[in-house]
Amino acid sequence: MKQTEFKEKEKKVEALIDQILKILLEKPEKKVRLVGHRFPDDDVWLCFWMAKKFIPEAKEAEICFVNAGQALPGSEGDPHILHFDTGGGEYDQHGKGFKKTSSATILAERLDLLKDPGIKPLLEMVTAVDNIRLLPPTSIHYAIEGYPRDPKFKNQDGIIDWQMVQERVFELFDIVYNQETRRVQSRENLKKYAEWTTLPNGLKIASILWHPELREAAFEAGAAVLVWTQSRGPGRFYTGIQRSREYEPLRLDNIAATLRFAEAQVRGINVQGKNLLYIGREGPITSWYLHDSLGLILNGSRSWKPTEDEYTKLQPRQIVGLIHKALSAIPSEVVSRWNSK
Repeated sequence: MKQTEFKEKEKKVEALIDQILKILLEKPEKKVRLVGHRFPDDDVWLCFWMAKKFIPEAKEAEICFVNAGQALPGSEGDPHILHFDTGGGEYDQHGKGFKKTSSATILAERLDLLKDPGIKPLLEMVTAVDNIRLLPPTSIHYAIEGYPRDPKFKNQDGIIDWQMVQERVFELFDIVYNQETRRVQSRENLKKYAEWTTLPNGLKIASILWHPELREAAFEAGAAVLVWTQSRGPGRFYTGIQRSREYEPLRLDNIAATLRFAEAQVRGINVQGKNLLYIGREGPITSWYLHDSLGLILNGSRSWKPTEDEYTKLQPRQIVGLIHKALSAIPSEVVSRWNSK
C-alpha cells in the first residue's frame, strides 16, 4: 500500500473514532425514575424525598405513578427505575410478612439512615400511618393528606397538581428534618455552654449566656427558669428570662421588679415607693418588659428593638445573680408542690 493511501485511510479511521467518541459523549446518561402508587400516601412521599435527598443519582429523578401494587411497564431488570410501596420489589413492604414497618423504613435501612436523628420522627409518622395508629391532630400527616383535597392544588378541570403537592410535602419533610437535626445538635452544645444552678429550694436554673438557640434543649433538660443573652454588637445585648411550661404557677413579676429596681439604681433613677410589678414596660423603667403571662421577661427581642438608651446597663453575670437571689426567696415546700404535679 502506498504511503499516501495509508495516510488517507488512517485519517478516515481517526475521523470515525472521533465521530464515535462524539456520539458517546453527547449521549445522555439514562435518567433515574422513581415510581410510586397513584394518590401517594406519606410512605411513598417519604421514599421519594429520601431518594432525591440522599441518592446523588436520583436528585433530578423523574417521578411517576402506577396503580397500587403494579410496576411500571417495561421496568423489569432496569436498575435506573426504583419502585416504592408498589411493584413488589425491594422497597415495597407488601407481601413480605413484615410487621410494623414501612417501605420508607426499608429504604432508610438500605441507605444507612436509621440512626439519622432527622429521619427518625418522619419514619415514626409514616410507620404509624401505615399501621393505622393514632396520630396527634397537629401531625404533618394531616397536611400531607389534605393537600390533594384542597381546591388550591387543583387546576380549572379539578385535576390535582401533583407537582405542587410534592413541593409542599417536601418542604414539610425538610422542616421536620432540619429542626430535629438542630435539636440533637443543641443537646450536644448545651453540655458545652450551659451553666446549671440548683437553688436551695430545689429550683433548677440554666444560664445560656450568648447562646439563645439552646433554649428548647435547656427546658428539655429540666430547667425551671432559663436566662439567656444574645449579642447585638459591642456593649449591647438582648436578655431573656423565661419559666418552663412545666412550672406555670411560678410568676416572674417579682424578678421583673428586682431587675427594674437594679436598673434604676445603675441609672440613678429614684423609684422609691413606685410600683415596679407592672406588666409590659409602660412604667418608670422601660428597659424591662414583663409579658402578661408573667412567665417571660425581656430586654430586647426580634419584635422589640430597643433604642440606645433602652438596652440594659446591668451586666449579664449581675442579672443572673439577681435572678438567683429572687428565686431563692420561694419556699421549698412551694417548689416541692410544683415538682410533684
